[in-house]
Amino acid sequence: MARHPSTRIAALRVAVWLVALAVLLILSPSEKTLGDVVKLVYLHGALVRTGLLAFTVAGALGLAALVARRDGIARWSEAVGHTALVVWTAYVLSSMVVTYLAWGVAIAWSEPRVRASAHIFLAAVAFWVLANLIQDRRATAALNAVLAPLAWVLVRSAGVVIHPVDPIGGSASVAIKVFYAGIVLCVILLATELAVWLAGRRGDSSPQRGAA
Repeated sequence: MARHPSTRIAALRVAVWLVALAVLLILSPSEKTLGDVVKLVYLHGALVRTGLLAFTVAGALGLAALVARRDGIARWSEAVGHTALVVWTAYVLSSMVVTYLAWGVAIAWSEPRVRASAHIFLAAVAFWVLANLIQDRRATAALNAVLAPLAWVLVRSAGVVIHPVDPIGGSASVAIKVFYAGIVLCVILLATELAVWLAGRRGDSSPQRGAA
């Protein structure tokens, strides 16, 4: 069966964002201490920023869905929330690679930011399991509204031991900042494509219990 034109266009956009991301990572500047490993740090940073953004948007949509009692908003909160979990999972996995290459250990549990990231991941997985058990979009919206501020509290309250506070923002290199901004944008665009696809799939299915 032939794919719908909109599906082909979406697939083309994803391919463009992936190619752009790969090109930016390949051409991005190396660093004196980490060498080419810093390119993975760029991706690592882009994933954490995109993940936090997705948790925030999912939480805001969840709160809006509860106030407006609109199934359409709840569906988007659900889709963006699932996207946030996918992105955060990729971030956690990438952090293990980056940590091993940069610090020589896969999981630096003594680092507060590593523990905070793990706690956010565990909370997101627990909320996802709970939402799937309840099967109610309003409940999912409420869970997203809780998870968003929880994620920010965990990140903001985590101190640093080895991890730099802001390695990209504190860099004197304009090239690093420009390439990093492009990498972040590509990851956000890819996450957006995933959220749109998930929302479309949920729109094609019948509303869950509790939907308006």
